[in-house]
Formats: sequence, structure tokens, C-alpha cells
Amino acid sequence: MKFKSVSSLVFILLFFLLLLPGVISGQVHVVPFGKGMPSVEENGILYTLPRNVVKVELAVSKTETFKGPYADFAIKYLGLTSFITKNSVDYSIVDADFEVLAEADPDQYYFIEMDEKAGSGRSLFFAMNEQGIISGYADVSKMTGRKQLSADGKLRTSGAGSPFIDLLQPKVLEKVDTIIRRISVDTNTFEDVFIRRSISERSAEQLAKETAELIRKIDDNIFNLITGYQEVNYSKDALEFMISQLEKTKQEYLALFRGVSRTSVTKHVYYVTPGNNPEGTLETICGFSGSEGIAARNTPGFESVSLLIESMNQLSAIRDFIAQREAPSKGKRGLYYRIPEKARISLKAGNRIIGQKEAMISQLGMVTFLPAGIFSYIKMNPLSGSIELISSE
Repeated sequence: MKFKSVSSLVFILLFFLLLLPGVISGQVHVVPFGKGMPSVEENGILYTLPRNVVKVELAVSKTETFKGPYADFAIKYLGLTSFITKNSVDYSIVDADFEVLAEADPDQYYFIEMDEKAGSGRSLFFAMNEQGIISGYADVSKMTGRKQLSADGKLRTSGAGSPFIDLLQPKVLEKVDTIIRRISVDTNTFEDVFIRRSISERSAEQLAKETAELIRKIDDNIFNLITGYQEVNYSKDALEFMISQLEKTKQEYLALFRGVSRTSVTKHVYYVTPGNNPEGTLETICGFSGSEGIAARNTPGFESVSLLIESMNQLSAIRDFIAQREAPSKGKRGLYYRIPEKARISLKAGNRIIGQKEAMISQLGMVTFLPAGIFSYIKMNPLSGSIELISSE
């Protein structure tokens, strides 16, 4: 999901600094944008408050298992009881991470009106970013989602060729036959001896039998090294190296019977913008299947993976006060700012919770304003639009 583009207006305020607080001969009045306000004849600056976006990053594990080419003979030649009997692929969500980002809120634009005396005897500084967010948020254009779909249901390998090492070469068998032909002429018998060569491909069972014999020979060699059968005084390091190499080769041979498996992890990123409904936001971000992995949301037969954002209602005690304060008045207002609400963010696959976090979400809280003209320094939080520092010196 990509972020909505912000209006082409490039204005915007990070913090508001008054250098000469002792000389306050004018006021800065802030007007909410909309309903015919402000007047187009007014001089001033536009800005917007941020709203939050939740970035969800899913880590999905893909485990591929491959049946060994000699699996059908694992019991017969090696007596193995545990081995892979068929090719398969399995997916699982192994991790979920959340990050709260900021973007311009299109419903929270404000206009700073400045009368003729507002700049008299003092300097005003306005720091701006390209979105118009107070205190700003850098590099929002780089926030791109990546949806990786794997819904074909086919077993695919991440590399070319077989996952098994090719240990036996060649796989063809040269057969040499000595043929003696006896020829009788009258009372004499002659023997005609000739050799016939033929090439035939060795069967899977032949290869399996030879591999099992090699495994046994490796075990014998390891035993001989450990017991000192060869009566050679190897150093400790040399002995350990030879044994480790023999074990490594043995495991490669055994894989031809047991089969192999490999696991890879891919990450999928989604963005969800919560609404301002105090009852919360529930949005499906994708579909998931244990046999096919991640798919587009609402894909038939796939489990829904949804993000649930619930307000924790910690601001309920001041909501009525803020609402009454917002009643129309003739008095001038300073900068508008946000009071964010704490929320519980949960990621659910079906009815299972696979990740959870608590965070402050701006649009679930409230917007209010400062008094006009009595503060010399105001710094806003770039993520939430709330006040971080304020001075009336």
C-alpha cells in the first residue's frame, strides 16, 4: 500500500521560535482551514498536523523438503526408519514487527494569520518540510510496500538443479562379456574367442546399494582411525580433520536416502492508516496459507491476516473539556496541536494473535490549540504533532 500524495502546496511548519520575547506588540492567530476560512485576502502560512501510519513487516518462513533419490531403498540397505517420503513445501509466519510512521493529515490543515504588528520588533522562524507537517517527517516518499505473492502452489527451488550432491559418477555401467564360440568342421573343433562390450545405465537400486556400501566403508575407516589400526602416529589435529571430512562425506551420502530440507525467510511489508474511530480499526492486509504462503487479501481459501488497532481510552477524562473549549469564540488562538491516544496494535491470522504492540496514535486522540501570543518558543513532536517543549520567557 502506498501513501496518499499530499497537496501540491509546499508550506509547512516544524517549530515556531520568537527571538525577542520581551517585545510582543502583535499576535499570531491560527484558523482551522475550511468552511470559507481563512479569507483569501489574509496574509499567513498554511500547515498541517501529522497522522500516523502503521508499518507492518511480516517474516514468512518457507521450508522445502526433498525426497532422496534412494529413499525407496533406505530400509532395505541401511535400515533407516526416519526419512523423507515425498517432496513438500510449508510456510509459516515466524515474526511480525510494527513501526509507527507519520504523514500529513488532509483533514487537519491550519492557516497562521499574521497582522501587521506580528513581526514588529522581533524575528519569527518557521521550519518547514515538504508535507506541511509540524516538526516534519523525513523521507516519506521512500516508504513503499512490497507484496510478494506465492500462490501457484507448486514446489519451487531457490536454486537451479537438484539439492542433492551428485556423489556417484558415472551413472552408466560398462559391461564386458567374454564370448567363446565353438565351431566344428568335420572332425575338428575350433574355439573362436572374442570380447563384447556394452553400455547400460545403472538402476537406482544398484546406485543405492553401492552408496550403502560406501557408507559402511566410511564407518570402517573412522573406526580404524580411532582405534589406531593403521599404526600411524597422526597428530591430534590431523586425526580430527580426517574424521570430520569422513563424517561430512558420510552425511552427504546419507542425504541420498534420508532426503534434505532447506529453509528461507522472506519479508513482506504493508502500511495501514488507522481511522479516528475510538472503537478501533480492523483491516485485512493479506491472505495466508500454510501450503502456499502469502497471497492478496480476500483470496478464496486463504486465512485472513488482519491488523487490529484499538484505542485504550486514556484521554476519556479530558475529551469533554477539549470539546467545550473548541466552541466558537471571538478570541484569537495560537498553534493547534495534537494530544495522541495510546492504542493496542494486534496482528491476527484468523483468530490467532501473532504480534502485538502498544503505541501512541495521533488520530485516535484530540486536537486543541494554544493561547495566542504568549509563548516565545514552541517545539512539536514530528511523529505525533504533540508539544514537546514550550517556553513563555
